[in-house]
Amino acid sequence: MKRQLSTRSVHQAAQNAYYVWGFAGWTYIWTIAFTGLRPPGEMFGLQRGYASPYWPASEPDAELRVEALQRYESLHALRVQYQTFRADKRAVLAAPKYDSWRTIVIPPFLHEMHQALLASHDQPWVFLSMQGKPLLSTNFDNTYWFPIRDGAEERASRPRYERWARPALPSAEEMAGEDIYRLRHWRKAKLDEPGDIPRVAVEERMGHELPGVEGTYSEVTLAMEERIVGYFQRVWEKEVVGAGLWTPTFPMPLPDSPANPAPSLFSGLPILEYE
Repeated sequence: MKRQLSTRSVHQAAQNAYYVWGFAGWTYIWTIAFTGLRPPGEMFGLQRGYASPYWPASEPDAELRVEALQRYESLHALRVQYQTFRADKRAVLAAPKYDSWRTIVIPPFLHEMHQALLASHDQPWVFLSMQGKPLLSTNFDNTYWFPIRDGAEERASRPRYERWARPALPSAEEMAGEDIYRLRHWRKAKLDEPGDIPRVAVEERMGHELPGVEGTYSEVTLAMEERIVGYFQRVWEKEVVGAGLWTPTFPMPLPDSPANPAPSLFSGLPILEYE
């Protein structure tokens, strides 16, 4: 039987991630938890131009850009366009798993996190390593996920490593032994709780297609997406902020943060079809 995962445990993982990795870690955990992006590929592959502070205005496909600008005039959304992984020791971009390109509306609190994170660096990837490099260059489980999930001993300040000093971290107990994918499943359960969010809207966010006649004739409407955004914002305000759980201050924007994304955000990596 799958163990229930509470918002408090997800928060503990996010707080640990902040001390392990900084504001990027805090935002990384909540992004999986509230969008259901598949880790690591879709999370590592999320790029500035497809993040909500820039998309859909940055969408290179003119037809999709016009449609999305009209639909999401009053909502924030990100676009799942790629995943990234290593093939033959090369970093490559590929279509998402099962060719599950999709648009995911996100609540205001998460959009604000992405705004602050992207203002703190000028690189094309949304989430960077501790050294400011693509996450594909890391041993992610050992360096990031295991101390985030299991806790870690205090790390004292040392020359050259002062920024990575941290207090002792408690474990996110309900996630003991769990893969980071468990956060994606938490999001699915959270959307099932109210009982009035249509299954087609829940599954599309997961990158799944409904089988049979239901999948053929169902579609996600704007009203469904507005319902999801409002519900998730209330979850955050009640179960995190309203519960008095710790939240970090946002990083200060860099003076030279670009106002617009570069048009060729993915150049330099070969694009492969997913098999």
